[in-house]
Amino acid sequence: MNIAIIGAGCSGLAAAHTLRDAGHNVVVFEQDRAPGGRATTRKRDGFIYDHGAQYIKRGSPASVAFITERFLVPDLIDIDKPVWIFDGAGRIQEGDPEQNAEPKWCYRSGLGALAERMAAGLDIRRGTAIARLQQGGPGWQLFNAAGNMVGDCQRLLIAIPVPQALELVKTSHMEGALQAAIGAQLSAARYNPLLSVSLGYRPRPVTRPYYALVNSDRAHAISWLAWEHEKAPERAPADAGLLIAQMAPGYSEQYWHMPDADIYRDVARRVASLIDEDLPAPCFTDITRWRYALPSAKTDADALNAATIPAGLAFCGDGFVGGRVHLAIEHGIMTGQRLTY
Repeated sequence: MNIAIIGAGCSGLAAAHTLRDAGHNVVVFEQDRAPGGRATTRKRDGFIYDHGAQYIKRGSPASVAFITERFLVPDLIDIDKPVWIFDGAGRIQEGDPEQNAEPKWCYRSGLGALAERMAAGLDIRRGTAIARLQQGGPGWQLFNAAGNMVGDCQRLLIAIPVPQALELVKTSHMEGALQAAIGAQLSAARYNPLLSVSLGYRPRPVTRPYYALVNSDRAHAISWLAWEHEKAPERAPADAGLLIAQMAPGYSEQYWHMPDADIYRDVARRVASLIDEDLPAPCFTDITRWRYALPSAKTDADALNAATIPAGLAFCGDGFVGGRVHLAIEHGIMTGQRLTY
């Protein structure tokens, strides 16, 4: 069959390979230039940093095999140092030893290395946003915002954040009650917004016994703080360090439209206070606004796909399983297998 996938995040890429393994012709449409979704990396001013997902946890044998065998990248690393915790009052203590014993996989060149490795060899139409679908006959037609048809397929897999999938469904033409049924299912999903703030410092901040801190009671403006240069020496210039502060949903919503410069000042102040260190003014700054960062309420993928697969349509991604890279990969594999039959 000819199968189209909308979205080249890790879930869509995993599904693409699963479908190709079964002998199908697969085309992936991705609105951005780079694949991977939140598993992405930036390289600027001598810094290499993961501004979305931070690392990959060990999952099922299927996702482990994807990462460590089939799509192995030579610079795969396991972050040695542990993750510690802090509470709303800023008290820092050791994290869960069992969780810290698990692998924290990343790449010297950044998490984007996995997505690019998975994308290699696939037919991916980068920079192509799909604005409308048309169901008809034995399959689906895909249109861009200008109304031009850019693809047609016998079966279709939608692997984009659920709110975006819902908007796409609303603008599309589907037969019978399918559109309403899909909308009812997708409407249940909710995502938290996330401001991911990168702060570079010269000299390098003080070395700690941990690689990162995570807020344990959801009562602090900072939800995650990582010493990004701890991942590998290549991550920052020799005389500099880089901290990644990912802000809590409430803070992110409140400061979403604040000018970048004001956010940098406020976050830098909060970071210095949390780690009790007299940090200089940042020598490097960057910010990413992730509107659909982490699912706070998931959609029942089994019920949804049971209703849509007979029509040659399926859905996968983090909105159905949570915001972990390995879970997205596993859901892409599973959904690809279901769509094959």
